[in-house]
Amino acid sequence: MPAASSFESYNARVSPARLPPLLRRPIRIGLLGLHLVWGVTLAGLVFPLLGPAQRDRRIMAWSRRLLRVLGVQARTTAAPGLPGGALLVCNHVSWLDIYLIYAAQRVHFVSKAEVRSWPVAGWLAHKTGTLFIERGRRADTARINSEMRALMEGGAWVAVFPEGTTSDGRGLRRFMPSLLQPAVELNCPIVPAALRYRTLDNDYSAAPAYIDDISMWQSLKRIVGEPGLIAELCFGEPIPPNGHRRELAAQAEAATARLLGTAPASAAAADTQLTDGRGAAAADTAPQTPGGPPA
Repeated sequence: MPAASSFESYNARVSPARLPPLLRRPIRIGLLGLHLVWGVTLAGLVFPLLGPAQRDRRIMAWSRRLLRVLGVQARTTAAPGLPGGALLVCNHVSWLDIYLIYAAQRVHFVSKAEVRSWPVAGWLAHKTGTLFIERGRRADTARINSEMRALMEGGAWVAVFPEGTTSDGRGLRRFMPSLLQPAVELNCPIVPAALRYRTLDNDYSAAPAYIDDISMWQSLKRIVGEPGLIAELCFGEPIPPNGHRRELAAQAEAATARLLGTAPASAAAADTQLTDGRGAAAADTAPQTPGGPPA
C-alpha cells in the first residue's frame, strides 16, 4: 500500500505534535483528506476483488492508519478469542470510537440511519458493513435484530453502543436492552468493552467527546488541534447470554463500569424506568443513536 506508507513517512518527518495548533490542524486535515481518498479507492475499486477476510484486514489496517494520521495513539487489550459470533457492547464517547474498535477487532456496527446519507462517511460506513436503524421506528428494531442474527450466525461480531448516545467519557449511562435480543436468541456471548481518551500527559481529555450539538467539523478541529491523544480500549470477559435481555444489559453495564473504574448508571433511575410501564417500553425499544459516523 504505497499511499498508506507515504502518509506514515510524511507524518513521521513532520511530527505535527511538535507544531503550534495553527500549523498542526491543516497538516493533519490534509493528511486526513488523502487518507479518505485512499479509503474510497479501496472500498470502491479494491473491495469488489477481495474475499471477506482480505477486506476485513484492510478495514482494520485503514482504521489504524486513520488514528495515526489524527495523532491518536491506540492502546488496546486483546479481544477474547471466541469460536463464533459475538455481540460487542461498549460505552460511546466519540466518532473516533468506531475506528478505535475497528483497529482492534473486526465488527459490524449498528448506527443511526441518518449516517447513511452523510457524504463520504455514510458511503464508507455502508461499504464496511454497517447496519443502519431508523430512529423513532420501533418496528425497525425487528429488522435490525434479524440482520444482526444473520451476521452472528455466520461467526461475525456485531457492535452496539447500548447507551444510545455519546457522553463526555467520565461516566456511564444506563444500557438499553433492545439490541441484545439476537445474542439471547442465538446463544452468542456478549463481550463488554470500555474506552476512554487521555492527553499525552495521561490526563483526561474532553477533545474527542462528540456532545453538546457540536458539528463534525468542530469535533475534528478539536481533535487535530491537540498535540496528540491516547485512546484506550479494554475488552472484558464474555458474558454468557443466559437470562432476559434486561438482566444482560445490566450485567454488561456493570462490567463496562468496572473496566472504566467508574460506577454503573444510577440504579434508582433504572428501577424507575423498569417499573413504570411507559418508561420500560421506551427504554426497551429505543433505537441505537451513536453520535459519530461509523465509516
